[in-house]
Amino acid sequence: MSKGKKKRKLKKLRLLFLVTLILVITFVIYDFFFSDGNFSNEVGKTFDTAIENITKSTEVYKKCMSDEILKEEDFSDDLKAKENEIINLYDGVSANFMYTDLENNYSFGEGESQENYAASVTKLPAVLYAYRQADEGKLDLNKELTYLAKYKAGGSGVIQNDSIGTKYKLSTVLEYTIRYSDNIGYAMLLDELGGRNVVKEYWEGLGYEIHYSDNFGNLSPELGNGYIKEVYKYYLTGKENAKKLVQDMKNSNNSEYVKSGDIEVAHKYGEYVEGGGYYNDVSLNFTEHPFALSITSTLGLTDKMKNLFLETHRLSIQFNSMYYEEKEEYCIEKSRVI
Repeated sequence: MSKGKKKRKLKKLRLLFLVTLILVITFVIYDFFFSDGNFSNEVGKTFDTAIENITKSTEVYKKCMSDEILKEEDFSDDLKAKENEIINLYDGVSANFMYTDLENNYSFGEGESQENYAASVTKLPAVLYAYRQADEGKLDLNKELTYLAKYKAGGSGVIQNDSIGTKYKLSTVLEYTIRYSDNIGYAMLLDELGGRNVVKEYWEGLGYEIHYSDNFGNLSPELGNGYIKEVYKYYLTGKENAKKLVQDMKNSNNSEYVKSGDIEVAHKYGEYVEGGGYYNDVSLNFTEHPFALSITSTLGLTDKMKNLFLETHRLSIQFNSMYYEEKEEYCIEKSRVI
């Protein structure tokens, strides 16, 4: 959002205060020069009432912005049209998506609960779980893990370029698993954690339903946004491991398919060509009001897929900005108690 828009919104929030202050000053001047002295009590009452109303207005506005979802019935025609423009991208396309505002949880999408093969997106919940275990002192990030023959795998990653027997700190394995979507690193990590079911139980304890067909399992856009919600909540704790995770997501491979303009995006992709061209992405988009966006597809790594993903991100950024402009207007109106 531009600085000009922010300034205009700030002016609106202060307008009532400024008008009231001018009125109070006018009363005081009148009382000093023209009143017989009995006007002072009225000025005092007016001033107290004005301060009380300003306080109430501010509280109502803050609560509205933090707690309330702007309902679709309150959308302008332009905002409704922008939402439909995104949804229409998926008409007749072998892909699904879900947008979720991370401050108030407003969501919309197409095929949000439909599951596809997750591919490497599943590495994200495993890494997040590992970092949380480390925060609790249950994992040592400096522990050395050994690249054994049983972990050997092709596909994405950089460890495959090293010799069997090479040692890596657990912290390095976690970084590689996110930044390079390292298949060998992921296998090493699962062994260190105690297997995929340990990760599954952790996420189910958070209220998510996880379906594994193998170590990668399935993914719906709704579940993808759940992963991103937990990443964002973790990031807001300010812990060093949380910052590291998000930074690695920002620097991970294939960001060019989801990054629109100068908005920072922390994401995790998953690709499985052999299984029918699955390509998925879950992302945390750092707009002024952050949002989650998850897209699943069987389009493969094609130009059609890239255009769809980029256009969804571009239009979602626009929607996000419009949504909060209208929400702020709505909350300002709701806060008018004077």
